[in-house]
Amino acid sequence: MATDLSTTHDPTTALVRLGVLHAALVAVPLLLIGLLVLPWWLAVLVALLVGVVATVVRGRDIDGRVGRALGARPVPDREVPRLAGVVESMSMATGVAPPRLHVIDDPARNAVVWGSGTGPSCLAVTSGFLDAAERIELEAVVAHLLVDVRDGLVEAPTVATALFGGLAGGPLAGAVAALARSGIDERRVVVTDIEGARATQYPPGAVAALERIRKGASGVTSSPRPLQPLWYAPPGEPAPGDPFAAHPPLLDRIDLLREL
Repeated sequence: MATDLSTTHDPTTALVRLGVLHAALVAVPLLLIGLLVLPWWLAVLVALLVGVVATVVRGRDIDGRVGRALGARPVPDREVPRLAGVVESMSMATGVAPPRLHVIDDPARNAVVWGSGTGPSCLAVTSGFLDAAERIELEAVVAHLLVDVRDGLVEAPTVATALFGGLAGGPLAGAVAALARSGIDERRVVVTDIEGARATQYPPGAVAALERIRKGASGVTSSPRPLQPLWYAPPGEPAPGDPFAAHPPLLDRIDLLREL
């Protein structure tokens, strides 16, 4: 259950809007062509049917496709026993089902969560962070990500990545970002830091995790733009005015956590 600091979001509205937007992008060009050769009612019917079917097809295996776009490989618990133990305890602390574990083979220090709502969420940690982090740092990062799962902030960015990942750099970027971010902004990231620290009952762990990331690098080789808000730290240097950017400076997050 969310506390007084956090806000639980119902992702349903954003997901419906994303689906409608995708169906419209498919249907409108077909409608314009169809009106040239078909009766208007038949052109509308065909365009609507194709738009809906294309969206349903595009919506299959979203979690797997997003994982592949991230370069995340599923790993059994026995391959990453330390991470599996942390995830199990933090899942209990945050009240969410344990996510499916992945590793991203990248020297960067970062972690990300995603999930379309069709099953358990997915959580990936880069090999760079997994190799370098102490247990208390892993706990802080995992708790932060699972708070986003608990509060319904994961589904919209995940589905936006699957439906619009290839278009997120074009003229639709602003519209996709407005739906994908689903309430995640700089303030929300700070709130999630605080909520994650509460779940671990040890705020210095979150400070240590951010310090370790700050002294290394959080930029990863591959990260779809709509998924940016779901990373623990920025997955790359955002361009000025990037509508998908959501993270405040690491030093600001560290300073606020030190006040707890």
